[in-house]
Order: sequence, then structure tokens, then C-alpha cells
Amino acid sequence: MDRSFDNRVGTLLNETLPILRRTVLTVVVIILSFVHFSINAACPEPIVESIETLSSSKVIQAVEEDTLRVLESGPTYKIYDAGVKQYGELTALVQSSNTPISLGEEMRPYMNTQRLWTFFRNNDISLQDDPPEELYVYNWIEKAQGKMIFDVGIPIREQAINTTLPNWLQTKTYEPMKFASLVYVGPFPHQEGSGWQKIQWEARAREKGCVYDERMYRELYHRYDFANNQHITEVQISIK
Repeated sequence: MDRSFDNRVGTLLNETLPILRRTVLTVVVIILSFVHFSINAACPEPIVESIETLSSSKVIQAVEEDTLRVLESGPTYKIYDAGVKQYGELTALVQSSNTPISLGEEMRPYMNTQRLWTFFRNNDISLQDDPPEELYVYNWIEKAQGKMIFDVGIPIREQAINTTLPNWLQTKTYEPMKFASLVYVGPFPHQEGSGWQKIQWEARAREKGCVYDERMYRELYHRYDFANNQHITEVQISIK
């Protein structure tokens, strides 16, 4: 056998084994760090919000005073961590798809709220104290981003309807639920400079140790600002 070959193999092994050992050690450390994070990361205790404290002015004030933690920002937008929130029952006046629809074009008829607001102004209906301007609720049928019952409306006081509703309008009461919550300030997806695609609600919830149960996604429109496109929207996903 060629001794020079044996020498080359021996040299190669002597040079390679320490590198392999360091690589294996690095991989082990990374795995252990990940396991440690997975074990210790826990979804934070929720801020308990009742119907009375579902307050748009509190969120707007927190944004204006910069008291929320900024997760990401760009020239025209900011994304804030609004924590984990637990809500009691919420009643809303909504125009609903009632049957499952898909994301996209099928949503458009329900997003036009002109006749909803006309009906509201012409009738004796009491809004919940300090509500968001509008509420979008995506009730997932099987899993997130799939088929859903889509509701668009406004939070109202329970038992507040004293008139007959048209067939395109109804009241809905949503059960108590816990949400991972983010606040987005900036242009909407169809507007220039939007950072909406950066919200990444599920990934950010997972980073905090929260698990999206894929029952509900909702948007609370706390303030529309079409003059400057600095809309304030709270994005919430239901969690276990």
C-alpha cells in the first residue's frame, strides 16, 4: 500500500477531527439553547379587558405617548406589542357573510359599511363606551387563512337594539376569548408605504410562547387617518 496515501489520510483526519468536534459541540449548544427557550418561553399573563375597558382612547394614547414596545418600524409605519388580552363577551352590530367565504374578493361587499352607518345614524342604537371605529372579525371554519364567517360592524351595548333590523344586518355576541395583540400604525395594504405585511401576527405570538388556536382573527380600527395614512389598527389572534 502507498504510504504517502496513508500519511495524507492521517493528516486529513488530524486536521478534520477537531473541526468536527467543534461543529458537533456548536450544534449541541444550539439545540440545548432552543430546548431551554422552548421550555422557559411562556405566554404572558393576560391583561383582563371587560366590555367597559375595550377602550380605543387608551390604545391611541399609548401610541401617541410612545408607551408601547416597538417591534418593528419603517419610514411610514410602526408595529407595537400590545401584550396578551382577555375579554369578556362582546356584542356587535354586524353585516355578516353568514356562510363560509374565502379571503379576497368575496369579502368586499361586507367591507362597504356606508349603509351600516346610515342605519346606525337613523336609529336609536347605543354604542359601547369608547369603541373602535369599526371591527372586522374572521371566524375561521377549520384553520387560519381558510374559509371563514366574515363579520364587519361596530361594538354596541347589550340589548341596545330597539328597532327591527334589515335582513343584511344582525347582532352577534362573541364569547369570552384570549388574544395576542399587536398595534399597527401606518398605511393600509393597498396604500403606498404600507408595512402591513411585516405584522406577522402568528410568528410574533409564537416568539412570546403563545399558541394561535386558529379560531379567530380580528382587527380593531381605533382611528382612521386618511389625511396622513397613519391609521391605528389593533390586530388580534385568539390563543390557547
